[in-house]
Amino acid sequence: MYTRAVTRTAAPLLLLALACAPQAASETATSETSAATTQDPGPSATTTGTTEQTTTSTLTTTASGQTTSTPTTTDATATTGEPCQDPETCPPACDTQLQNCPKGQKCTGIKPGLDTPYIGTACVPDNAGAGAPPGALCFTGADGQDTCGPASMCVQFGTGEGACVPFCAGPANAPTCADPALVCASIDHLWPIALCVPTCDPLAYDCPDAGLGVSVMACTPASVGFGCVLRGNLDAAAPGEPCDDHRDCSGPALCAPTDRVFGCTHPNGCCAAYCDRSDPASCPPGPGDQLCVPYYTAPRDAPPGLADLGLCTLP
Repeated sequence: MYTRAVTRTAAPLLLLALACAPQAASETATSETSAATTQDPGPSATTTGTTEQTTTSTLTTTASGQTTSTPTTTDATATTGEPCQDPETCPPACDTQLQNCPKGQKCTGIKPGLDTPYIGTACVPDNAGAGAPPGALCFTGADGQDTCGPASMCVQFGTGEGACVPFCAGPANAPTCADPALVCASIDHLWPIALCVPTCDPLAYDCPDAGLGVSVMACTPASVGFGCVLRGNLDAAAPGEPCDDHRDCSGPALCAPTDRVFGCTHPNGCCAAYCDRSDPASCPPGPGDQLCVPYYTAPRDAPPGLADLGLCTLP
C-alpha cells in the first residue's frame, strides 16, 4: 500500500522534483504521479534464506571534504523475520549506485514509516514502461516499492509526499549523474543509498526550498561539493543537537562527529553549523569555545567558491 500525500509541503517538493527532472521531462513532472502499478515484491535480503555474494559501495567524506565510494563484497546470508537494521550483521541486499538486482528490478531504500530512518535496501519491481520519470511526484510503500521508474526511487518528506530522485551511476569509486546540473550524494550513513540531487552552496543555502518559510531540505556533502537532500521531517535538529545523518540537521548544518561538538554524547554525532572563515562573527558565541574550523584541510581541495567554508566546532 502506498502512502498518500498531504498537501502542505507540495511547493518545496515540486521544486525538488523539477530540479531533479531531466530537461525533456520537466513538463511531465507532475503528470505521472501514480502511473506505476503494484506488483509482487521481488527477492529481498530480509526475507530470503539463501546465501549470496553481494557487492555494495560505501560513500564516505574524507578530511578534504570529498565524498568517495568504496566497493565491498560480502557473502550475505539473509534472515527471516524482522527487517535487518544493522549492516554489520546483515549486509545490504543491494546497492542503489551499482544497481545489482535481477533483471526487471531496481535497488531502492526501505523506509517503513514516514518519520523512521531507512532500515536497509531491497530489490523491488522497476516499473519499466509504466513508472514515473525522475522529477515526478510519487508514492512509496513500506517495502520499498514505489511509483517511480527504473532510473529513480521515491524519496519522501515526513508528510508522505515524495519526488522521484534519480540514482547515481558510474563505477563505485567515481559516482556520476546523467544530468550535469546534479551531484551524487549519500542520503544515509548506514545503507548504500546514493542519489543525484541539486547542487547547493552551504553558506548561501540556495536549495529549492530557500525562501519558502519552511526548510525541508539540507545542504549535505556530496561527491563534489554539496547537494540538496530532502529531510525526513520538519523537526530538524539545531546545532549541538543529536543527529544520525546530515539530513537530520537544519539546512545550513551537517552531522559532525561526537568529539567535535561541545557537550555532544550521541554516538553518531551532533549538528554543527557551517560558517564563513572570512567573517569572524560567522560562529555565534557558545559554550566550549567553538571556532570556525576549516572544512577543507587544504585550500586546493575546495571547490570554487568554498575555500573559506568552515564548521562551527571544537578546535
